Amino acid sequence: MLSASPDLIALARSQIILLTQSLGAVASAMYITENVADGMPPNLIEVAVFPEEGAIALPETFSAEALPTLSMGTGGLVRQRRFILPLIYEEAILGFLMTGREDRDWFDYEQSQIQQIANTLAIACALDRRNQWLAANQQRNYEEQSNFLASLLHQLRNPLTAIRTFAQLLSRRIVADDPNQKFVTGILRETQHIQDLLSEADRPAPLLLSEAEHEKALLPAATMELTEIDLSEILDGITNFASAIAQERNIQFLSNIPSHLPKVLGNESALREAIGNLAENALKYTPKGGYVLLGADVKPDTVYIYVQDTGVGIPDADLPRLFERNFRGRQAESEIAGTGLGLAIANELVQKMEGSIHVISQVGKGSTFAVTLKRSL
Repeated sequence: MLSASPDLIALARSQIILLTQSLGAVASAMYITENVADGMPPNLIEVAVFPEEGAIALPETFSAEALPTLSMGTGGLVRQRRFILPLIYEEAILGFLMTGREDRDWFDYEQSQIQQIANTLAIACALDRRNQWLAANQQRNYEEQSNFLASLLHQLRNPLTAIRTFAQLLSRRIVADDPNQKFVTGILRETQHIQDLLSEADRPAPLLLSEAEHEKALLPAATMELTEIDLSEILDGITNFASAIAQERNIQFLSNIPSHLPKVLGNESALREAIGNLAENALKYTPKGGYVLLGADVKPDTVYIYVQDTGVGIPDADLPRLFERNFRGRQAESEIAGTGLGLAIANELVQKMEGSIHVISQVGKGSTFAVTLKRSL
């Protein structure tokens, strides 16, 4: 069902008030039409009338047969001091402007002014329809993407359950002091991490999020609560999976984590995601033979967690936009695959934990990312 937006209604009201104030019209109205088909009367939808009790009735001669006359030239249809003009844009009739007065006929210059108002309203109608079409198309595309994503996430659950089951069976068959036990433990930990993320995706969400609601869609921050968390357990888990990746890529992975770390204020799932993204990025952009260092430094009120690498480095020009979503800078031209989301997600999560991320980098020598979090009281 065709409708007029509040903006179009406001513009129409202002234009027909102008007709009253400047040209002495006693009543004016604007309508939009859903269709103008051959042999069928137009289906008119009222947009604005002034005054409200002064609506102009369509003359009996205003019918489908009169439309060809209306659409020709700029004269419109004048009947008994009532002036009816079609709102034409790109040869399509989008509506009608009707105005009238009782004391005198319309002069040519007045008809010309009314035509200019009609032209303005025609452009406004076209823009309004285009905006409505874009909004409807955007919502339709979003629904299609949401349905696809929902199906994909649903199908991920079965293989995830299988992987977790296999890891549990392996864990029961491997003795505690077996060096492979840490890899099985890592598989169990990461499958649980994926399960937590999938659980967040199960929450119902509006199709189109307002800017104020955008942050609610950030996983795993959607239900984030800040509590005391054990930093050592999180860093140990990241060390296990990062070491395995580094070994596979012929990169040396080092750690400089104090044996006793204080608890910090944060969210366990969010912090694991943020530091994990930094570690994965460091491993991705560090060539064979290089190293990645994960460390922590305790201060009186804060704890610094840092990831240092001997990778390709970041140009100074890219640093101001480094935490923007989908921004990859110079790396977009490289053969290294990426989405430009990892650093943006890490930064948003850390900020929601009332922390911050700082980076120092030099092209050809590497980068250091430092996360600052508050110590819990």
